[in-house]
Formats: sequence, C-alpha cells, structure tokens
Amino acid sequence: MRLGELFFSGRKSDCQLHDGHAKKANRTLQLMLAACFGLIVWQVWANGPSSTTGISNPETVFFPLQVAYEIWDLLSNVHGIAAELRDVFPYFFVGVLLAGYLRTFKIAVKLQATLKKYGTLSIVVASVVGIITPLCACGTITTAVSLLFAGLPLAPVMALMTTSALLSPSTYLITLNDLGPEWTVIRTISALLMGLFAGAVTLILCKRGFDKGGLFIEGAVVPGDFHDEDYPIEHLRCNCREKFGNRVAIRTSNKFLIFLAKTSEMFWTVGKYILVGVAIGSIVERYMPNDWIYRFFGRQDPFNIVWITFSSVPLFLHQISASSILSHIKNSLHGTLDGGAALAFMIGGPVTAIPTMVLFWTIFKKRVFVLYMFVCLFGTILIASVFQWLIFVPGIDTGNKLFTGVSSVAGGRSSTLLKEGKNIRIVLDPTGKSVVATYSDELANNGSIVFDAALGRFSAAAAGVKDDRHYVTNIATWLEQNSSSPDGRKIIIYTIGASGGDSSTVSAGVADVLRQAKFDVTLVDRNSSKVITNDLLTDSGQLWLLFGESARNGQLTENEIKLVSSFNGRGNGMLIAADSRGGAFSRDSSINQLTLQYGVEFSGSTENKPRISVGMTSQLFTTASILLGKFLKIVHKA
Repeated sequence: MRLGELFFSGRKSDCQLHDGHAKKANRTLQLMLAACFGLIVWQVWANGPSSTTGISNPETVFFPLQVAYEIWDLLSNVHGIAAELRDVFPYFFVGVLLAGYLRTFKIAVKLQATLKKYGTLSIVVASVVGIITPLCACGTITTAVSLLFAGLPLAPVMALMTTSALLSPSTYLITLNDLGPEWTVIRTISALLMGLFAGAVTLILCKRGFDKGGLFIEGAVVPGDFHDEDYPIEHLRCNCREKFGNRVAIRTSNKFLIFLAKTSEMFWTVGKYILVGVAIGSIVERYMPNDWIYRFFGRQDPFNIVWITFSSVPLFLHQISASSILSHIKNSLHGTLDGGAALAFMIGGPVTAIPTMVLFWTIFKKRVFVLYMFVCLFGTILIASVFQWLIFVPGIDTGNKLFTGVSSVAGGRSSTLLKEGKNIRIVLDPTGKSVVATYSDELANNGSIVFDAALGRFSAAAAGVKDDRHYVTNIATWLEQNSSSPDGRKIIIYTIGASGGDSSTVSAGVADVLRQAKFDVTLVDRNSSKVITNDLLTDSGQLWLLFGESARNGQLTENEIKLVSSFNGRGNGMLIAADSRGGAFSRDSSINQLTLQYGVEFSGSTENKPRISVGMTSQLFTTASILLGKFLKIVHKA
C-alpha cells in the first residue's frame, strides 16, 4: 500500500473492541464543553469579566468581546488551563508511552487470554489486569463480551470491567501530578478493592445460578469474530485494522515503528479527557459558588459519600478527568477536603459513565445491568466509607507536603485562620477551625507563605519531638521549592513580641532543626535588631516571623509591613506563626495588616487535643507514598 494510504485512508468506524464507544463519548464531551461555555457566558453577563486584564473600561466593551477576554484569561493566566496543561504534560507523556508499550506488545491481551487458568484466583488477576489496561469502561465492555464468548466466567470479567474504568497507566501518572503520591496510592488500592468486590459478589451469585439462562439480550450480540468485516452487529464490529497503529503493525515487524504508531494514537484518546478535565476544573474553581462545593466536599457529613456516589451517575466523568477536577475543588474550599467524598467522586463517576451504561443496557440482560450498577454504587459507598473510617484523618489536607513523614503535630490552644482569598489552601482544621494554611500565587510572582496559628508546634520541634521536627523541616523545604528565590536555603528567623527566654529558646531550637537539614539560618529578634530593614533581608530566601505571646496588639510598623511584603513580592518565601495565649488578634493588628494582603486573617481561638493526628494510619500507605514522591521529583526534573 502507498504511504499516503497508510496515513490517510479513511475509517468506517472507530474500533469498538479496543477503543470504546468513541463517538458517543466525544458527543458527551462536546456537550460538557458547551455547558462550560454557557456558564462562562452567563457569568460574564451577570457579573462582568472576573479579570479585567486588557480591558480598560469593561462597561464600554462589546459583550462578545468581554466573553472573549474572559476565555483568553481562563486559558492564558498563570493559574489557567494552558499553565496546568504544561504542568501535566510530563505525566501525560510518560503515561502515553507506557500505554503504547502495553499495546505494542499486547501485554494486557495476553494476560486476559490466560485468565481461565487461574480459577477463582482469576478475579484477583483480572483486577490487576484491569489496572494496566489502557482502556476506559466502554472499550472494556466489548472486550468483556469476547472473554465471555471464550468461556471465561462472569466473575473475573466483572472485576476486569470495574478496574479498567477506574485506573490505567496514564490515569495513574496524572493523579500523581494532580493530587500527589498519597492520593495515587489510595486510588490504586481502592481500584483493586473495587475489582475484588465486584468479582466476589458476582461469584457468589453465579454459584446460586445467576448466570443460568444466558447473559446477553437475544439478538443483541452473536458469537463470532468481531474483526470480521461481515460481523452482523455494526456497533460491535471491530474495524481496528483501519486504525493507523494497526495499519503500521500489519505492514512491518519493526516493534519500534509499531510502538510509535500506537503511542501516537493514544495522544488524542487520552489527551481529550485531560483537556476537558482541566477545563471543567478551572471553571468550577473560578465560577462555582463555594457553598455548593463545601456542601459536598468540605463538610464532614456522614452522607456525603452517598450523595456524591449517586449524583455522579448522570455525569460523564472519565477516570483521567476526575483527579484534575478534584484538584481544583481542593483549591476552592474554605476548609480541608472530605477524603471519603473525594474518593467516592473518583470511583463512582468513572464506573457509571453514561456511554458505558448505554452500551451495557443494549447488550446484557437487565439482571446483569442491575448487578453491575449494584457493585458500582454499593462498592463505591463501601470502599469510600472504609477508607473514611480507617485511613483518612478528618481535618487535614491529605497528601499535603507539610505533613510528609509526619503522623501527628502539637495541638493545644491556638488562634484560628479565616480564608479570605482564593490563593489560600487550608491545610489543617481539626475542629472545623483552620489553624494551618498555605498561600501560593505565581500570577503575582510572589513567594509562597505558610501560616500557622500557634507556636506550639515550633516549641515541640525545639524540644526534640520527632514529628514536629519533620513538620518544621517540611515547611522550609516546601517554601524553598515553591518560591523563586535563588537563596531559598537561607532563612532569617525573626522573633516579635518575645516575653523572656522561652521564645528565644524556641527560635534557637527551630534554628538547630533547620541547620541539621542543611539550611543556613540567622536568628534575629527585637533586641538584636529593633526594626526589619532591607539590609537584614538581603541575600535571604526565606523570612520566618514568629509572633510571641506579647505580640497580640501588633509590633510591626507600617514601613516594616511594606518591606516584608516587598520581600515576598520578589519571590521569597515566608512563614508567619503566632502565639494566641495573650488573646485573639484584632483585625487591625499589624499581623493581620500583613496577612490580609494575601487573603488570610488571624481571628479568634480554638482548643485542640494536645496532639493532632495528621498522618495516614497505615505504614504501607506511608512507605508507598514516599517512594512515589521520589518518582514525582524525577519526573519533574525530567
């Protein structure tokens, strides 16, 4: 065949056996994007552009042009869709290469073909195979039909269908980027458990005669080779030979060329879901009312898992899109994310995608459809509830790097933090009142900031408590990595409002912890330097402000606030920690004059347990998360 025919020959239809109900999925994606566009138009009409960049006087600008500016800002700003796609690309690229490798050497297909050898154990094998299969649920259904015709029992097939819908190599890496190693481990294990649950329930029912009388609707599917061009059922007919990757494979035995061809096909197959997920996530974070999001993902409501599971059924939530949307939801919350509800969102949505349900309904008998819906919905609720009970720690931002390797931190009496800006992420709110938060705003070129509403954690670190020492080191490391200063390892600890030797001891102890972690630390207080000056801040990449108990009424001058803000504006990181034992900070105190610029206020007080649990209870999760974290750094560097 000529080279042009190899690259450009037309396809009668998409390959249903290997790539899913592509046309129905694409139509659904188009509808979702149209709905997003409608939301943007409505928001601009009702509230005007959320960003006036490039518009001197929005009221005088033609409405369609306002919408165009709004979409351009959504695409192009530093927190926009293009920036996030650049961040995701290394993981997307590696995932596509891995999927191309699996398809080139047909690893998943070979494993599926041997499932009959394992008996009851085939449920476990099928669950693992589903995770490495680069298919969504739609593509897996027609593969499942082939396996059932080949004599494989329904139980392992049901396990394969559920796990394939939840995870793939690309999804695994995208989750690693969007949510971090802890959530990647959680998602992987929950996908395996979902497959085991689906297979076990099906096995029990089949032993009681569930599969007697056939599984397929009469006439909906007939035995035969789906690859046959004359196969009588058009929507199951596989025209995969007309796909680019397979046309190359037919005409050459060069595995590298085949690998390149099959990998190139995966770019759009996977990429379209990443694009839609990032777009929807950005729009949710920008336009969706925070009260709506908090209602389902932020409040510790025992029924949140149930609400999320059932509300995700009508959504077309692809496995790849879910983590991106969830990442944006985390950013928009005025508290920490409800881990159980988040997990239900990542499980329940993908396994009940509308294209999957339509195909399932048209092929299988209704009792099989009901069984699939039952294992998907009840399994989602069960697994998310178990994780909520055993793994997730209420009131913490699961996977936050401030808590890497930390199981608990000091608690006790503390000030509280009020989130007033969209660039603030709540890290710790054990009693529903926030006590630790972070700030990051690359758009303003500022350095990142950590806010801690108590000095108790720093006192414990100075006293040698291992977890609190890790917490302090994590703060310094996170500030260094998320700020642009070339002097990120040079830290000034400036103590304000110290009332005697205790504060000096805390500062000195914290400095020792940081020095052991190879940071260059300088200690300063009001006695050694009456005011903060430019000379003091020169050649330093981080400023740690520790407000002692006598700092309640404010000890920073207006000029010092300007200098500190300018220091952060040059890309340098900061820690702002305060002791509330002297009483609550007023809104016009100097600490709040400083912090309100970034969207957070020290306000009120709360009483926590002496030690606040912040780490996952399982050592398995912790170890796996640390290993994945190392892999994360390698991919970022690459």
